Amino acid sequence: MQKVNTTQYAELLQHHWKIKSPLFVAGGPGIGKSMIPLQVFKTLAEEKGLEFIRWDRTNKDEKDAMFADPSKYFVFCDQRLSQMDTTDLRGIPKMESDMVDFMPPAWVSYFCNEKANGVIFFDEINLAPPVVAGAAYQIIHDRSMSDMKLSDNVMLIAAGNRAEDKAFTFDMPLPLRDRFSECELQPSVETWTEWAAGNVNPHLVSFVNWKESYLYRISDTGQDKSTTPRGIKRASDLIGKLSVTDSKIPLLTSIACGEAFATEFQAYVKYFADLDWDRIYSEPECLEDMEISQLFAVCGGLSEHFQKEPKQEKFDSIVGIVDKMKPEFAVMTLRMMRDFDVKTFKRLGIKNKVFVNTIAPRLGKFII
Repeated sequence: MQKVNTTQYAELLQHHWKIKSPLFVAGGPGIGKSMIPLQVFKTLAEEKGLEFIRWDRTNKDEKDAMFADPSKYFVFCDQRLSQMDTTDLRGIPKMESDMVDFMPPAWVSYFCNEKANGVIFFDEINLAPPVVAGAAYQIIHDRSMSDMKLSDNVMLIAAGNRAEDKAFTFDMPLPLRDRFSECELQPSVETWTEWAAGNVNPHLVSFVNWKESYLYRISDTGQDKSTTPRGIKRASDLIGKLSVTDSKIPLLTSIACGEAFATEFQAYVKYFADLDWDRIYSEPECLEDMEISQLFAVCGGLSEHFQKEPKQEKFDSIVGIVDKMKPEFAVMTLRMMRDFDVKTFKRLGIKNKVFVNTIAPRLGKFII
């Protein structure tokens, strides 16, 4: 199966959307198989001027409004085939005079409205029993269900774990697999960092760039919790506004990402705690004498300083330090600053001569 990174996966989703061709993505747990489509299609909805809606997060009144005028919405519908029975797709039989008809579920009826826009996402498709997977053939291949045709503006995608992920998967029947394009999503520190720069605690981003193997680490024995991009985002949410040196951090990172991750992360925290920030700001040339591990901690710290105080004075001070950094560390720091608040970053950047005249010409293609 063709292996892709997160950027390529997003591009494939966009390309398949144009022709409404089904796409299946395999990959380990927690690496973005479902999160990336959400981001891609939310952006697409905005470009089309439609309101992005997640079907599973709507109440009855909201669904009534969607049925009343589907043309206003772009609906992302996550359906878990592993939790379904065959009637959940085709519907419940009912008598119509002298024949049997079917009452389809609401989501099937909605996406069969010719004005509907959106995506049906069959997650965990290879955890579904073969009889249920078989019931999905019609909707995936023929784009119809319960004798109704899907809207031309609806796309079908699916995702599943691999056999080596020990998720008790079923082999997908060849006729079902043949109805999809297929790819396997693999974690990539570079492409993950592009997303994480504005969504994950900067210290966690810096740490993963320092210890790349900890972006995705599956426990061999199962005794320790495995580390995944989803777990790192969870750790970031748990940390919240706490200082990275807070005594709670080892426990929070351990329960989110595993003891091995937490232990290594504490080594990073120690490097960060030992930094002399007064000297770094007053004598940025001191970075030349620092070890690689310390420089990653500087990146996380500078990004955190900007996020706490996104003002011109702080931006100018940080830029003076970034100007003395090696390109790879300068880029990582500026990306985390930029993606925290793009508008503010650009507004402050154009007012800083060093940024405009020196940094932007040297690194602009990576950060602007």
